[in-house]
Amino acid sequence: MRKTLLAAIVVVLIAVIAGGYLAYSYLSSQNQPSNTPTASLSVEQIRDQAMVYIAANHTQTLPLMQTLHWSGGRQDTGVVGSETYQYTGADWEMMIQYPVVPNPTYTINVNYTAGGGFTWAGTCINGVIAQTSSTLADNTTLTQEQIRDLTLQYLNAYHNQTSQYMHDLSWTGGRMNMGMMVGSETYSYQSTGWNVTMQYPVVPNPIYTITAQYMPMGMHSAIMTWDGTLQSGRIAETSYTYNP
Repeated sequence: MRKTLLAAIVVVLIAVIAGGYLAYSYLSSQNQPSNTPTASLSVEQIRDQAMVYIAANHTQTLPLMQTLHWSGGRQDTGVVGSETYQYTGADWEMMIQYPVVPNPTYTINVNYTAGGGFTWAGTCINGVIAQTSSTLADNTTLTQEQIRDLTLQYLNAYHNQTSQYMHDLSWTGGRMNMGMMVGSETYSYQSTGWNVTMQYPVVPNPIYTITAQYMPMGMHSAIMTWDGTLQSGRIAETSYTYNP
């Protein structure tokens, strides 16, 4: 009887110790920093995202980007430990330089050569574009059509897989007057599978809530849905799904 009791106690102790060890191991693993690397941006993505920043914060430049198609790429400068990329297109010039180190700071210089011309300089650090100087006046005022176009420019720069659906777009739509809430405006635009809707309160410097969907003709569900906001030149993505 005593041996049976001792054996039972030993089994219980082993179970408690083993359970405690497993719990400790699990909690320790949960508290360890992730070693999974984040996806790095290509230089072309940084180029396009810089243009989105310029368009959103200097909206007078949007009409100058309508026919923009880039050419160029990596330049062999002979400088060890540094990379330089040069792009040109439709009176635009852009140079991107960075040191060959993990998680570098990208230095971006943009020059528009037509008319009186202007320059813009900025950086890309950890995927975030920031302005360091510009000869352009800050301007974040946009028409509804420009917000629509800026939304697609954002999608092209930040979700490039959607660019294949953006050819030869001809938009219809506009203000929706459906007896909606007083003090709020809603605009909706459609073009060959695309639907871009924006809603905002009628106040100074409103927050625009934007939804963009792409659903090709004949399909019953969207293959791409994007939601975000726009205010004071800052586009913030709230959700994105892509199921081709």
